[in-house]
Amino acid sequence: MSKKAAKAEVGAVGKAAWLAIMRSMMLARLAEERLVRLYHQGKIFGGVYTGIGQEAIGAATTAACGEHDLFTPCIRNMTVHLGRGECVLNVFRQYLGRATGPTRGRDGNVHYGNMKNGVYAMISHLGAMLPVLVGGVMARRRRGMDTVGIAYIGDGATSTGDFHEAVNFAAVNDVPVIFLIENNKYAYSTPNSDQFRCKRLADRAAGYGIEGVCADGNDAVGLHLLTRELVAGLRAKPRAMLMECDTLRMRGHGEHDDASYVPRELVEEYAKRDPIRAAWERLMKEGVVPREALDQLERACREEVDRAYHQALNEPPPDPATLLDGVYADA
Repeated sequence: MSKKAAKAEVGAVGKAAWLAIMRSMMLARLAEERLVRLYHQGKIFGGVYTGIGQEAIGAATTAACGEHDLFTPCIRNMTVHLGRGECVLNVFRQYLGRATGPTRGRDGNVHYGNMKNGVYAMISHLGAMLPVLVGGVMARRRRGMDTVGIAYIGDGATSTGDFHEAVNFAAVNDVPVIFLIENNKYAYSTPNSDQFRCKRLADRAAGYGIEGVCADGNDAVGLHLLTRELVAGLRAKPRAMLMECDTLRMRGHGEHDDASYVPRELVEEYAKRDPIRAAWERLMKEGVVPREALDQLERACREEVDRAYHQALNEPPPDPATLLDGVYADA
């Protein structure tokens, strides 16, 4: 595609849509930076696993989808939640274990979702929610909804049985699901070279008889345009496909991990490809979004994050007297 054509395509999406994507990325970055500080202050219940450096993937892909589409995020996909309409206040409530949060302070801090937004709650057995998403998409389509699903998974979890079963079942039954692999080079501390022998994980698509595509997971603009095209194609001709996004997490597996096993030169390489800065620069260069609008958006996001975590800190934890509420179904 020529530069002129690419600029026209970016412009066709519209300023409001690009600002929404930028908002999702900025909010996630600022919220997770705050969560890191709260974790080291001993105020977070459980660990903190951030998607810092990977924000483009959830923001760009959710913005390319529709009202009735379904999503299964993993531990680094805060932009999936925010991109589908979750408020950052609820994110802080969840991590701080507040009774006002999505799980009322009763589950692990990453184990939340919102089915009104089409987002399933994840569980720690990564890969286990992929078959659930396939079933959810099938159920909605049988009810007459033009539903497409995006299942997010890391490179390490592609080695699980649930991943294989979900992809194979969706392929055989032409279920319109994009299995999006976030290849951040390490399954915790295990490098790709010790995980698989194929050159790219998208190469596995051929074994299932489906299409596989590769994308730059740090390029929010390009990834959004690609996903719009793919989702439209899946609506026109329902089928499963693999999409591998090249990226790198900028912190350890979790805040308990110093990531000393990752070569510094690799971190430095991907730091230069920061997804927020890259999208900001491209949108300004192509005249789609002016700098003033982006500056104003960043200030608004900082204020929203500050208000949210202060409010969540002042809200109550669950009352011990309610310990047995919701354990068993009501008669």
